[in-house]
Amino acid sequence: MASLYKQKGSDKWWIRYTRDGKQVRKSTGQTDRIQAERQLREIELLLNVHEGNGSVSRQLVEAIQAESVRPAALLAVFENCMMRVSRGTQRINRAKMNRFLRWLTDHYPGVTMVSEVTRPMMREFTSKLAATQSARTHNGYLRYIRTVFNSAVKDGYILDNPTAGIDFVPEQPSPRRPYTEEELERLFSVVTGNTRLLAMIGLYAGAMRLGDIINLKWRDIDLKADVIRWRMRKRRGKHMEIALHPRLKSEIEARKNGQKADEPVFPWFHGGRYRASEAFRKALVKAKLIRDSRPDNNRRYKRRRKERERCQAEGCEYVSDIAPTRPKNELDFHSLRYNFVSILKNQGCPEAIARSIMGHASAEVNAIYTHIDAESERKWVASLPDV
Repeated sequence: MASLYKQKGSDKWWIRYTRDGKQVRKSTGQTDRIQAERQLREIELLLNVHEGNGSVSRQLVEAIQAESVRPAALLAVFENCMMRVSRGTQRINRAKMNRFLRWLTDHYPGVTMVSEVTRPMMREFTSKLAATQSARTHNGYLRYIRTVFNSAVKDGYILDNPTAGIDFVPEQPSPRRPYTEEELERLFSVVTGNTRLLAMIGLYAGAMRLGDIINLKWRDIDLKADVIRWRMRKRRGKHMEIALHPRLKSEIEARKNGQKADEPVFPWFHGGRYRASEAFRKALVKAKLIRDSRPDNNRRYKRRRKERERCQAEGCEYVSDIAPTRPKNELDFHSLRYNFVSILKNQGCPEAIARSIMGHASAEVNAIYTHIDAESERKWVASLPDV
């Protein structure tokens, strides 16, 4: 027979049993006794088979495993996983959760328990995503739902993850690219006021993302030391510092008029990423660098508003459907970050310094932002010695 025990200093359960006259110890990797007991029953069953007491079918093994599976509502499992992530991630995950559960309700209204979700259901859902969405959206949904079901397996609500065996779709490279010199001239010929300063920081302090820039306060800009200091919104608030370019410094000095240290640099944009993004989008449209997608967005918004009002009148909850993926623009605010990295590399900045400035965790990430121009390539090829 096998038995459960805990080793000194460990919070995980271990199984001890004898096989072929030898004592064997095996970690269950579980702190939950119910989960550990499930593995104990499996080992006892296999020991009986090994001793010649007969063969055992997979159905019997699954029946024994099912004894330790606890019933759980599908919504409760998703909500439980929601509490383990940050608020920002919760907003993103909640939209994915609502759309998946709505699809499941429309196609399989009788499914309410997490153990009732099958692999064919998940294949059907992900096939729809792959047909209507970009590979990145498909993979994002699959990654999130797989994490939820993995958690359900660990908590003892299901035996197998129904998303197992469903592959990610190969993602195409992002169409985003850096601005050309002519495009930068057109952009800066139309931007004014706060939008101009926003673009200047994006170009000359490209280590900062849009969310970092709009939350800057005047105390973060040290004009004596010629640096900007901030905490990255990504990578768990890593402290960052970047030197002030002389052109950017003169632009900031021209706009600073006795503001207090705790006042935001961009009062209108502060805490409102959408307002900053929209102002920059309008500048790109005005410079004729992108097509104006606002009319299409307005039509989509009006249609969804009518659907929401109809649901409220009928007393049901409205959840927007997964809209078809729209082609992404090659140019946006983040493209200035590509310009910043590319200029550094084209000027001969070493890889280690470029990564340190940008706060990139790996050379692979840094390479995504790097676009070497043809002139720099010719320069370095011409520098090879005549052998």
